[in-house]
Amino acid sequence: MPVSRLRRALAGWTAPPEPREPVHSAVLVPVVERDGEAALVFIRRASDLARDPDHIAFPGGHLETGERPLEAALRESSEEIGLAPELVEVVCSFGVIERGHSRERVAPFVGLVTGRPCLVGDGREVAAILEVPVASLAGEGISWQEHWGPDGSDRGVRFFAGTPELGDDLIWGLTAHIVWELLAVVFAET
Repeated sequence: MPVSRLRRALAGWTAPPEPREPVHSAVLVPVVERDGEAALVFIRRASDLARDPDHIAFPGGHLETGERPLEAALRESSEEIGLAPELVEVVCSFGVIERGHSRERVAPFVGLVTGRPCLVGDGREVAAILEVPVASLAGEGISWQEHWGPDGSDRGVRFFAGTPELGDDLIWGLTAHIVWELLAVVFAET
């Protein structure tokens, strides 16, 4: 899928560019172009982190005092993967998503990355940087949903696995929820 198609699909998205509800954290969904195809940039969190070690995630983190969600997403992306904010064109927001187990309110922003920046992970927080083509994530058998809870119907948890770029890694939880929503918007036009 070319970045131009992704841009067209997201152009009609009506979510507010800055969430109005209280937000605790923000993430950036960086979209890069590799060999003519749109790819999402993920991080594998370091294994010694107290929270979500080894999880596949988007760059992001908690808002600092007085910081707006978009500022936090761009700052954290710069700190975690060396992505300069001036290389990011934010094209949409998915509002605010609440993490099921912690009730943390997270604002995800989708940003198209200009050029071919050399991304380098901050070794204290990031074990690896992964670029996964959008088309791969939409492939047959790559995603599924399970219902977790006492009777199997409490809440839906989404998963992505099995692309060559992911190897043995699994995308799940909030990150998978964001990817699922993004794919739903992008492929709704087909």
